[in-house]
Amino acid sequence: MTPAEHMTVFLAHQTVKRVGFDLLAQAADAGDSSLPTSPLRRRILAGAAAQLAGLGTVRLPAAGGRGWDHSAEPPLPLWVDRLTPRRARTQRPGPRAWVEPLSFATQLPLSQADLELLSPINNHLRDHPDAKPVPIPERSYELYGDEKRLARITSHRLVTAGLLSISGHLRAFPSPAPLAMYELGPAPWMLIVENSAAFTSLRRVLNRWPRRDEVGWLAYGGGDHLVASLTTCLDAFEERDHYIEDLLLYTDLDLDGLECAQLTAERAREVGLPPLVPAVGLYDRLLTRRPRAVPSTCAARVRAAASWLPEPLAAQAAHLLLRDEVLRQEALPGPEVGVLLHSHQSLLPQLLGRARDEAG
Repeated sequence: MTPAEHMTVFLAHQTVKRVGFDLLAQAADAGDSSLPTSPLRRRILAGAAAQLAGLGTVRLPAAGGRGWDHSAEPPLPLWVDRLTPRRARTQRPGPRAWVEPLSFATQLPLSQADLELLSPINNHLRDHPDAKPVPIPERSYELYGDEKRLARITSHRLVTAGLLSISGHLRAFPSPAPLAMYELGPAPWMLIVENSAAFTSLRRVLNRWPRRDEVGWLAYGGGDHLVASLTTCLDAFEERDHYIEDLLLYTDLDLDGLECAQLTAERAREVGLPPLVPAVGLYDRLLTRRPRAVPSTCAARVRAAASWLPEPLAAQAAHLLLRDEVLRQEALPGPEVGVLLHSHQSLLPQLLGRARDEAG
C-alpha cells in the first residue's frame, strides 16, 4: 500500500471532521518501515496529501494561510478536513454478468468512465481466461484500440485501492523504455552516467583500459527515465549471464541530479539490486572545476539531497549549491577523465574514490 492508501485507511476510522496531519504521517510511517528514515519522507508525505485532496478525500488548508508547516520544503499541512465522498453518477450497463475476478464491480457505484474501462476487461477475461501477459500498451491497443488508453492505469483509483489488478485482470505488465547500457568488460559492476557527453567520454576511456577484466557495464540515464528504466537492467544481466556486485552513479552536482540519485537508490533497493553508491572519484575531480551560477533554491532540499553523498563530499556539494552554483558533468571533459583514471591502478577503486585507501 502507498502512503496515501495508509492515510485513507486511517481516515476511514475517524469520526471528527478535522484531523491533524501528524496523525496521518504516523499512519504512513507505520505502514512502511523505510519511510521514517527516508531522505524523501517530507516530499512523499506532501505528495500523499495532494493525492488525497485530488481524490476528494480531504480538503487541505487554504494556500498561504496558517494551516501549513513551512519549517522545511516542501510545506506540509498542519491538518486536513475529512470530506464525505460524492457518490459518482452511475450508468448501469444492460443485462450482463461480471466475471468472478471482477465481482467487486457489482458492489460499487460505477461511473460511465468506470464502465468504459471495465467492460472490455470483463469481456477479455470471459473470452480469454488464460491469456498470456503482454506489455500494458499492447493490451491497451487490444482492448480499446488505443495503445495509450492505459498509460496511467497504475494510478487509477481502482488499482490503488487494490481492486483492479494489472497482472491478474489485465494480464499485462509495465514495459518502461530500456536503460541504455553497454557491456564493456566482464567485471561485476555498472556505472550509470547522467549526461550524454560524460557518458561518451567515459566510454572512450574505458574502451582503452589496458586490463579488460577490470571493466564492467556502462549505462546512460538520468531523471525520471532512469528511475523508470532501472529495472530493465536485470534482464540484460540475466541474458548476458553477467551480474553485478557494485552499482555506481555519476550525476551533475545540482539539485535535480542529487534528488534523482536518491530516487534511483530507493528503486534499486526495491528491486534487489546492489546498493547504489556515488562514483566518488569522479565527483571529487568534478568539484575542482569551475562552477556555474544558477537561481537560488531551497536550503532544506539542498541539504537533504546532498545527504546521498558521503562526507566530506556531501558538505562540499551542499556548500556549492547553497552558494547558488552547480557543477554539470560537462565541466569535466574527456581528457581530464583520462588523466584522473590511472591505468597503473585498479579501475573500480578509483571510480569509488578508494584508490588512496588501497595504496595506503
